[in-house]
Amino acid sequence: MIKFERYSHINDLCEHYIKAFDDEVMAKLMESGVTSEDDAIVFSTFVWKMVEQINEDEENGNIVLGGADNTEMLPDLNYEISQYMKQVGFHSTWERISRSNFSS
Repeated sequence: MIKFERYSHINDLCEHYIKAFDDEVMAKLMESGVTSEDDAIVFSTFVWKMVEQINEDEENGNIVLGGADNTEMLPDLNYEISQYMKQVGFHSTWERISRSNFSS
């Protein structure tokens, strides 16, 4: 199970967007953890989709987890995801997916 400890609010953020996107694959990944390159790609891609939605929700004034602007959580999200991906051995996949999102 993926459980973020240092910034536990990231668990709530992920749970919210998993439900908002109705993403059963990601829900299962949160339960089982990232164990393969394919999992790492799915996980990393979801995180960037979530980042885009966080920004969109802020621009549109959508209330998420009691706030209209959750962009201040982005550094915490980056920390937790980076630490987790290092721990499970797929940090290079996270970096590659992140670079592709910065350049698009």
